[in-house]
Amino acid sequence: MPTDADRPVRFGPDKIALAPVLIVAIGTIPLAASDSRLGWLMLLPVLCAVWVLRARVVVRPDGLEVCNGLGVRRLPWEQVEGYDVPRRGPVRVLSPGGRTALTALPRVELRRLVEASEAASR
Repeated sequence: MPTDADRPVRFGPDKIALAPVLIVAIGTIPLAASDSRLGWLMLLPVLCAVWVLRARVVVRPDGLEVCNGLGVRRLPWEQVEGYDVPRRGPVRVLSPGGRTALTALPRVELRRLVEASEAASR
């Protein structure tokens, strides 16, 4: 029977973040319809929606999974050296391959991420 430590813990933007994307989409419709050369503007809300739906940080027993929109990077716990918390900007995972930004991680969830990481890596 799986325990709580075996279950993945997901961090990411709330689905309510799609509300501003919807507002931008409604605003770009008249602008894109006004001129055929501005049709590409409709891609902006689509790309923002893809980021909101895909961006996440998942803590698993075998490692950390970071998806910053389109690309997914999986780091085993042996490669996670710690976290860098700059005064401004996203939290970053320190690994031998460099730093990976956790753009999907709200700063208020940092403590919960560290606790989940410690529980999963045991």
